[in-house]
Amino acid sequence: MMRILIFLNFLGFLITLNACKKTDNPFSEETTSKIVEYTYPKNDGPYKNPLKGWNTGWWKDYDYASVGFQYVKWKDFEPTNGNFNYDYIEEVINRPGSAGRHVILRLYVDWYGEDEVSDGGPSWLYNEIGVERLKDENGKYITNFNNEKFISEAEEAIIALSIMYDSDPRIYAFQLGVIGYWGEWHSYGYSQEFYLTNETKDKILGIYKDNFNNKKLMGRYPWIEPLKSTGNIGFHNDYFGPVPHSDEFDKSIFESNKWIEGPIGGEYPPQISENEFNQIYLSGLGEAMIKRGHYSTMKVINACENESDELCNVFMKLHKLMGYNYQIEKCRFQERILNDELLSIELEIINIGVAPMYYDWDIEFGILSNEKKLLKIFETDYKTSGILPGDKNIFRVDESLANLSKGKYNLGVRIVQPNSQNEKSDIWKLDSRNTYILFSNEIEVISGYWNSQNALEGGWSILGDFKIE
Repeated sequence: MMRILIFLNFLGFLITLNACKKTDNPFSEETTSKIVEYTYPKNDGPYKNPLKGWNTGWWKDYDYASVGFQYVKWKDFEPTNGNFNYDYIEEVINRPGSAGRHVILRLYVDWYGEDEVSDGGPSWLYNEIGVERLKDENGKYITNFNNEKFISEAEEAIIALSIMYDSDPRIYAFQLGVIGYWGEWHSYGYSQEFYLTNETKDKILGIYKDNFNNKKLMGRYPWIEPLKSTGNIGFHNDYFGPVPHSDEFDKSIFESNKWIEGPIGGEYPPQISENEFNQIYLSGLGEAMIKRGHYSTMKVINACENESDELCNVFMKLHKLMGYNYQIEKCRFQERILNDELLSIELEIINIGVAPMYYDWDIEFGILSNEKKLLKIFETDYKTSGILPGDKNIFRVDESLANLSKGKYNLGVRIVQPNSQNEKSDIWKLDSRNTYILFSNEIEVISGYWNSQNALEGGWSILGDFKIE
């Protein structure tokens, strides 16, 4: 009879924890209650986690995307000299392709074209300040980025962006824009006398680095100076595909370990043919390139239209592959605990992704009722940044359960954007799913609805239950 009861209790426990496995394991000399160790079924990660994967661009809205990319036209941000239109930035952030998501922004001046009027540069910059528009031998117009007046005015615009958005929780990163076609820092098609000088590049880089202290910066080319020798920035490859340029980019990132210091992203260009598109996805080349370049995000032009399609399956595989990917190896805590005893928790996770998480998000433990209502949060000093691919980390807490009555409780853990459990101001307009990280395990997750008027109580992964006696 005793064996039957033990079996039935154990079976019920497995069902409750989605087939989690537990074994007895000693914990510490100070702990007198019985310690149990749980392992959890593993998977390749959720289809949506913040700050990673395929991201949207322009006006497109794909549900799986947690990151959006948007260009910022200088002329719309500063329509008259010294007057900055922050409402325009809000409009950009809240476009369908980026609303509710963490956003990558790039300030730009010139698009590649034959129009004498700059696509993104403000008219006063040329008519009042006297910055020249230059016509290339190929008939393309470009702003004279080396003009000292241009650099001075660009500095004011960059500072204005940093004042309002360097601490904005919605922003993922700022790309080092402003100079070069599309803000890409290159002199493609220029006559030699129009080439961007290293002095100009160095000045623009210095302006960004002096004024953005919280948000990550991303440069275009990891092999050019001064980007090659500077630290603490990421990079974006705007021509990801089976081409020599992409090989050079990925090789440079791999050899220099630039991916450790900042996020690597890019764009699958729209001019790539369908055959080339299929080649990179279906051949395994795309997976190899993402791993070699340690990509966290990638702007995609086309999304999965048919989920049963082979191409779509590969597409989502690469989506999950990018960036960090935290998997729980095991968790240990008391199965039963006396009311005057500390609850001891030990959680071991591994990053099975291709890159670290580049921001310090909070690792928290929580006590939830049987109805999954949050009762108590154990904040920790543990952070997410710097956990490299393959790294195993052990997180340990010993906390009092004071003010909790005898009975059964659930133990939860979450990785959450700092301060997201507090009431938010209007600036917080993120989809709740983008404020916490899901693990690559088959674990019950409590996801609550969040908006600017209430507190986020979601994102808890249930590790198991315990009883206070």
